Amino acid sequence: MTMSRGLVLTAAVCAALLAAGTVDAKGAKKKRAAQVAPAPSAAMMTPPAGGPAGMAGTPASGPWDGEPLVLRYFDDIDADRNGQLSRTEITAWTEKVREQARARVLAQFKAADVNGDGQLSREEARAGTPQLYEHFEFVDANGDGQVSLAELAQLRDRELVRQRVIERLRGADVNRDGRLDLAEVQVAFPGLAAKFTLLDRDGDGYLTPDDVQHGLGGF
Repeated sequence: MTMSRGLVLTAAVCAALLAAGTVDAKGAKKKRAAQVAPAPSAAMMTPPAGGPAGMAGTPASGPWDGEPLVLRYFDDIDADRNGQLSRTEITAWTEKVREQARARVLAQFKAADVNGDGQLSREEARAGTPQLYEHFEFVDANGDGQVSLAELAQLRDRELVRQRVIERLRGADVNRDGRLDLAEVQVAFPGLAAKFTLLDRDGDGYLTPDDVQHGLGGF
């Protein structure tokens, strides 16, 4: 199976229409009342990188302009330059990007690991990998105050991360109302406090597990 540039673009347009609403038998668009589609996160718009996007970086990092990833990198993926993308070419390109991302994660991790013990402390993360510092308590799986490469790799398991977020937030929820206010965040997650307003997507002054999980999506 191969995909031409036109086919990729057509598929993207159809996907955009489906995301915006449905079409009835007469072709009339049924708009979803009072709903706004959330902006796609970096994780949604980039290929699997084998590590956290905030450290690894990807070819499509930066503001999303609506262009499908495959179309944006069509010429890079099209190894034989025949104007078609085969499954083999897409698979090979994806793995290449993954390997490049893994190498960047390792390089940045080692650069931040000042004492060379194979782990990052909070202070090392704050100095060398600010995005990791912001979410440190959620990445530090065993709660020992250190983050290892193995713990970073666990970010790929979204369900595992979600369960960890819920567990950490429950422990920090002093008044047991199922959400965190700024004061609670400042005590339990000091690195995250500076991003409180950005993470509080509905502006109600509280963070929920979904808010934090969404923040980790762009990590």
